[in-house]
Amino acid sequence: MGKILNIAPNRRAVHPFDFKFGTDTGGYIGPHEIRSGGIHDAMNNGYSAVAPSVFREACRRWRATLPPSAAQVEAYSFVDVGAGKGRGLLLAAELPFRKVIGVELSEELARIAQKNTTIWKRVARPRTKIRVMHGDAMEFRWPRTPLLVYLNNPFDCALVERLASRLAAAAVSGSGLVDILYLNPACTDALTGTGAGSTWIPPEKGFFKLLWDALIEMNEADQQADPYGATSDRVSAFRFCAKSS
Repeated sequence: MGKILNIAPNRRAVHPFDFKFGTDTGGYIGPHEIRSGGIHDAMNNGYSAVAPSVFREACRRWRATLPPSAAQVEAYSFVDVGAGKGRGLLLAAELPFRKVIGVELSEELARIAQKNTTIWKRVARPRTKIRVMHGDAMEFRWPRTPLLVYLNNPFDCALVERLASRLAAAAVSGSGLVDILYLNPACTDALTGTGAGSTWIPPEKGFFKLLWDALIEMNEADQQADPYGATSDRVSAFRFCAKSS
């Protein structure tokens, strides 16, 4: 417990977001506290929710990168890999995505996310229907592209490599439009396949390219309720780029 408190000294703070809407999305849950009985339990990085101000700014920056010739937000499905209690899903539903889907390994967290989704539907009138799925992201069947995949540093780099490979395959078999928003990007090299120890080689038909990397400042409310006592978060955005034949 002492180590957890050192990692997240403000872990029990109730976020104004939850006060306002009656949801339960805040706090910090350590990796050892999240157990599903699955083979990937030991590779999870625990749970904490994205600051709303950071998420909204990251989405704004991502939308600004969409070229006029590409599909707009309404054509994209948003998928939160390691959705936890679902705050990212609730915030994503403020935008007119085609679908908003959360994939969560922990049955307990998926249940909380589903409860939060029910509350959100009643009090916030989201623009997009939210679906919460309990399961392993490595077995998840991706919806048709375009996709915006959201990661809040959910698991170890070895799984990020596998995720990147599966997303690249989805891009190649579909429209090619797959983007990633990566909060607290601890495994960027694993995602792009450029790390010295990487075992994943990007497919011949394409690769993930860094669009932008930014340290995004939280607003005052988010800073006061952040489990780690942070004032900003780093976010990176990636886009699948098809190689010319």
